[in-house]
Amino acid sequence: MGRVYKFFFCMLITLLCLTASAAMAWQTEVIGEPYDWQYEDSQKRIVVNRVSEGNVVYFAAEVQLTDISGFRTECDSSLAAVSDLANRAGAVLAINGDDYATHKYGVIIRNGELLRAHDTTRNLLLVDGNGDMSVRVDRKGEDYKGLGNQWISEGAWQTFEFGPALVENGQALAFSPSFDVISTKASRLEPRTAIGQIGPLHYIIIVVDGRQDGYSVGMSLPDLQQLMIDYGAQTALNLDGGGSAEIWFQGQILNKPAGGQERQVSDIICF
Repeated sequence: MGRVYKFFFCMLITLLCLTASAAMAWQTEVIGEPYDWQYEDSQKRIVVNRVSEGNVVYFAAEVQLTDISGFRTECDSSLAAVSDLANRAGAVLAINGDDYATHKYGVIIRNGELLRAHDTTRNLLLVDGNGDMSVRVDRKGEDYKGLGNQWISEGAWQTFEFGPALVENGQALAFSPSFDVISTKASRLEPRTAIGQIGPLHYIIIVVDGRQDGYSVGMSLPDLQQLMIDYGAQTALNLDGGGSAEIWFQGQILNKPAGGQERQVSDIICF
């Protein structure tokens, strides 16, 4: 009987090893080596590169998860720095979100909880229970309360209200002339933050520094949109930018916020 037990024990160990290997089989990365920063454990893989092109500096972060629970938000309606929120969440990577608490608009779902349902003219990014992203652009006549309850019942995980939406089905979306959420024209060079989805539980983040002559002047929305497409985003949304644009990784602020210091915000996206 000893040989039989030994055989089954070896088979069990082999099965566990194969299962672990499958969990670590990450998708092909769009950010190539060498990485400026990287992190990996059994639930997530994150790589970040700093890119300097002409008079623009931006940071590209690629995130792969094994479960949607690793896609988190941390909120504080009384406002706090991105670094403080990231530390509070125990995050590895964090960026500024849509700063939802400084306005009253939109359907806000965070970590599976409905925080608010209000009418809006903003564009919305929905992250469902599988981690898949979709955008919502036309908000006219929307039953916002009904949508909030519907999405929660369907297992929605996060929503972000800002915009404009940049990419849908891998294609550039046209910018509506009537879109008035942000105060600057699409062609203006500004600090930017955007997030998109490449594949299942596979995300791309772009944070652009700007308003700093001699370092980085910023990026237009069409250029940000094209950058998202170049990195393989199938869906993408422009988030809050300007002085709020920030990327934080393992205790370090990687970029140079436009105001010279961290802006107080109400929320972060973190992993």
